Amino acid sequence: MRLIIYGAGGIGCVVGGHLSRTGHNVLLISRPGHVNAIKKRGLHLVTPNSTYSLRIPAVTEPDQIDYKADDVVFLCMKGQDTEGALRDLRAITEDIPIFCFQNGVRNEEIAAQYFSKVYGVMVRVGAVYLTDGEVIARRDPPGCFVIGCYPEGTDELAELVATQLRTARFLVKTTPDVMPYKWGKLMGNLANAIGAITNARGDDIDSITRAAQQEFRNILTQAGIRWVSAEELAQEWPEITAPLRGKLDTEAQGSTWQSLARNQGAVETEFLNGEVVRLAKKLGRQAPINEMLLRISQEMAANREPPGKYTPAQLCKLLGINHSL
Repeated sequence: MRLIIYGAGGIGCVVGGHLSRTGHNVLLISRPGHVNAIKKRGLHLVTPNSTYSLRIPAVTEPDQIDYKADDVVFLCMKGQDTEGALRDLRAITEDIPIFCFQNGVRNEEIAAQYFSKVYGVMVRVGAVYLTDGEVIARRDPPGCFVIGCYPEGTDELAELVATQLRTARFLVKTTPDVMPYKWGKLMGNLANAIGAITNARGDDIDSITRAAQQEFRNILTQAGIRWVSAEELAQEWPEITAPLRGKLDTEAQGSTWQSLARNQGAVETEFLNGEVVRLAKKLGRQAPINEMLLRISQEMAANREPPGKYTPAQLCKLLGINHSL
C-alpha cells in the first residue's frame, strides 16, 4: 500500500513523516516551496525525543503521480482547499479511497461527491508548520485518530490503515459511527480562531471559549446531532489519557494561528466556527459569537495581519461577553 498525503502541511507531514520513518511507502503532495525544500534537504521532522531528516518523494500536483491499484489518499489540507483538490484528483483518477484527516465535518460530504470510498477521521495531532521543509510534532505519541467509513460503517481497509498508523506510534480507534467524534472535535476547534485573534491561550481566553461552545451546544441540541465530547472519548478510550512520553512547548498555537503567522491570506474558520453559523441558519437561528469570530479571523487573514490583533478583553467587549466570567 502506498499512502499519498495530499495537502502535506503540518498534520500531513507529521503523519507522513512518522509513517515514512517506520518503513511505510509514503508520497507527499504539497505547495511548491515546501516540496522544493523537502527535495533539497529532506523533511526535517522534529519530535520531543528525536529529530529526523527524511527523504520522502514529494510532488506539487496530483497529476505528477502514476497511480496504482493499492494507493490510498490521506486528505490533509484545510477545508477551504478541499473541493479544488478533489476536483484535481478526480480529473486524474476515479477510483481511489479517500481518508479525510481534517478538522470540521463538511470535508467528507464534499469528498463523497467525487469518490465512492470515503472515510472520516477525527484528528488530534499537535503539529507546527511555519518553515518550508520542517514540521514539529509536539507530542509523543504524536497523535490519536478515530477512523470509520463515511457516513457510517467500517471495513478491512479502515482496519488496515489503522494498523499501519499504530506501527508509527499513533493511537487509533476504529468505529462504525465516526461523525459524532468529528462533531465533538469541532467543539474543541472553535477555540482556534480565539487563540489566533488574541495570541492568548488557556485561562486568558476561557470565558470566550466557553461562550462559543455553549452557543454550539444549544444549536447541536436543537438540530438533534449526536456528538462525542472530549470527556466521553477519554472515558471510552482511556489509552489517550496516559502520560505523554515527551512534549514540546512552542509559541505557535493551532492551525488558524499558524495560517495567520505564515501570512497565507486565508484561514479554515469557515469550516470551524462557520459550521456553527451554517447549522444555525438551517434552523432559522443565529450564532452571533461564532459569526463574529469567523468575520474577524477572515478579515485578519485577508489583510495579512499576524496573530494577536485584539487582547482577550478587547475581544470580549466586541462579543458582548463578560471577561471575568
